[in-house]
Amino acid sequence: MKIPMLSLGAGLIFWGWQTGMWIFAIPMAIIIEGSRLISWRWDFSNADVRRIANLSLIILIFLFIFLVIQNPTFYFIYTLLQWLPVVSFPLLATQTYSLEEKIDVTTLFLLFNEGNFEINKRYTINISYFYLAICILAASNANIGNISFYIGMFVLSAIALWSLRSKRFSPMLWLCFILTAGTMGFIGQLGLHQLHVNLEDQVATWYSNGNEQQTNSLKKQTNIGDIGVLKRSNEIVLRVATENKKSSARILREATFNKYKGSMWVAAKPEFIAVESEKDGTTWRLGNKSANSSKITISANLRSNQGLLTLPDGTFKIDELPVSRMEKNKYGTVKVTKKIDAITYQIYFNNNLSFDNPPIEEDLQIPNQEKLAINQILRQLNIQGKSPQEIVNLVDKFFNQNFTYSLQLAGKNNYSTALSRFLLQTRSGHCEYFATATTLLLRAAGIPARYAVGYSVHEFSPLENQYIVRSRHAHAWTMVYLNNKWQVLDTTPADWTNIEDAAASKLGFISDLWSLFNFKLRYIIGSKDLKYGWWLIFPLILILMWKFGGKKDVRRLSIKRILPKSIAKSELNRNDSEFYLIEKALNELGLTRHSSESLKNWIKRLKEDSIPSDLIDDMIPIVELYYRERFDPEGIKETEKTMLNSYIQLWLDKYCRVLK
Repeated sequence: MKIPMLSLGAGLIFWGWQTGMWIFAIPMAIIIEGSRLISWRWDFSNADVRRIANLSLIILIFLFIFLVIQNPTFYFIYTLLQWLPVVSFPLLATQTYSLEEKIDVTTLFLLFNEGNFEINKRYTINISYFYLAICILAASNANIGNISFYIGMFVLSAIALWSLRSKRFSPMLWLCFILTAGTMGFIGQLGLHQLHVNLEDQVATWYSNGNEQQTNSLKKQTNIGDIGVLKRSNEIVLRVATENKKSSARILREATFNKYKGSMWVAAKPEFIAVESEKDGTTWRLGNKSANSSKITISANLRSNQGLLTLPDGTFKIDELPVSRMEKNKYGTVKVTKKIDAITYQIYFNNNLSFDNPPIEEDLQIPNQEKLAINQILRQLNIQGKSPQEIVNLVDKFFNQNFTYSLQLAGKNNYSTALSRFLLQTRSGHCEYFATATTLLLRAAGIPARYAVGYSVHEFSPLENQYIVRSRHAHAWTMVYLNNKWQVLDTTPADWTNIEDAAASKLGFISDLWSLFNFKLRYIIGSKDLKYGWWLIFPLILILMWKFGGKKDVRRLSIKRILPKSIAKSELNRNDSEFYLIEKALNELGLTRHSSESLKNWIKRLKEDSIPSDLIDDMIPIVELYYRERFDPEGIKETEKTMLNSYIQLWLDKYCRVLK
């Protein structure tokens, strides 16, 4: 049964609306619904359809690999599902513009050859309803979070089911039933949505532990105490555009923690509160406006449509960020939710400002197992009678003069903790050691301190004319409370960036070019000008299709020339030659040729049936001449036509002698 008119086009537009993929949805809808105005059809063989199915499979595999590389968390599956209408579109277009307007199921199974199936065991289906379901499934993964998806899904489903309704019931009764089912479904999906959100949050919390590319707002597992070499990815995770290099923020904070347990930092009582946007829905204020401010633009990927923003200290305004929700805790950590992964936002900040809440009891706590080493170092520093600022300077100088940066992970050895060994023996480690040790030392001196994580911004790309921030630029430092405000204290040796760069692969420029290509592609797809420009092009294309498509008879496009479909195939053959008589004779034996099966493939299959092989062999030269007569632009000569009809007559005579 055919799907109702415009249903597929509406399904594609709905998918494009929910996912933001207008650049694909609109032309795909035009191609499908435009088939009603275009009078050409193609005669696809099973081999053609199988090749197109293979193409869709290759696209799916390539997309799967690409998304896994780009986003190694389980959230990539949501993006993959959003792309399913694009992946399966070649098959839908093949069905739409084919003579049969159906797909042979056997062509969709790549492990089966056409010869493995008998004619009477072939099954053809119309995949239109399946494709509409794919569009709805893909749209559901956009996670917009409002009632628009349910309404759209309900309307599309109701239109599709209308054509399948039983004629025994009145339309009004059917409408009452569908509205009742829709209402009950809406109530049920609210509960399922809440269950989905809770489950997703739990899985996200579990997965993000120890994942360097996704920071949990509640806790951060460090590599303190591990053994081996700390390995970090060269992937570009942020792009930072500045008005000038002097206005760039050198450190971007992602999250702050204040309670140390073993090798893990935790945010005690984070208490996230909602941040309200201004009327435009894209401007968010985190603090009072500053007279002296800088501006940067950050492009990032939320990974799963939600995540933490990377912000410079003193951020008081975020602009051009159309997220559906923003929350901030008292430590300055900001998390957002958005319907698509890629985001670009403008930040106004002043590094001399601090909007984090004043210290609490946890900002002075030290784990018991670390006190022995911390107090021993503190006695060496001789801080008695020093002011908080002088103590901070002493701690900073202590690390700069006595410690080195290293990617080696040495464990704890004979010491009670890995941090104790770092302070008392090796005096070499990565930023997590320095930030943790500094935070605990300051607390032991009575100065509130917190552990912060984020990224260092130091690599300028001439190719992109902006700063790029890689996964290996992830950094940890201390936030110290001085002069009634929180300030950055980074005691990691300054040459850590050079050491990281030296350890990076020399072939990283290849992945950089690929990353730049994807970034530009996302920018083009998300361009407002391009998005709204399609609505200007759309009516023009429809007018041109109407003008030049006409209302001609549907035509069949063969391999080399076009023949009217309105003429029956038997009549077509009768006018060209008497070859139809051979088909008719074999049809009487039940040896029918499938509508999309070529003559040569038919002959190969006939050899396996119980008819004399010499009859089949005699058909080969007849088919060769017949093909030339039908498909050669120059046709065949009159003498060859006479020869063809003579061969056909001889074959029919032999057929009558052998099988009659």
